[in-house]
Amino acid sequence: MIAGKGPEEAALRQLAKDLNVADHVHFLGLIPHAQLSAIYSAADVFVLASSREGWPNVLLESMACGTPVVATAVNGSPEVVQSPVAGRIVPQRTGEALAAAIEDILKAPPSPAHVRGYAEGFSWEETSRGQMDLFTGILAKKGRTSA
Repeated sequence: MIAGKGPEEAALRQLAKDLNVADHVHFLGLIPHAQLSAIYSAADVFVLASSREGWPNVLLESMACGTPVVATAVNGSPEVVQSPVAGRIVPQRTGEALAAAIEDILKAPPSPAHVRGYAEGFSWEETSRGQMDLFTGILAKKGRTSA
């Protein structure tokens, strides 16, 4: 399943035809946010083969549904995927590297509960706690205390 819209859609559709797999590749188009969890949960692996990303919330959304991820090593992705239970980071943005990472996960997939547990470490509460710890440490080094 390929969700979303973008400039590569026509080329991907043609590639699926050329490889005789068009009957097995489903282009879903834009998915309303309320329906994304069903898509994430249905997948064995979620793949984000971006050439650039900021903080990829889509990886956390997938993991929160129990689905491990494969992502290219761009911007925030390596920060999000730091454990094999979460998925794999691919240093090269090639079909071969992505396929190898997908195969690696499928050989011994982590349990959805473990994947979901990993994602919970990025909750607003955990993120806020981490920021407060960072700020408290900075203030302590400067000889100040927090209010």
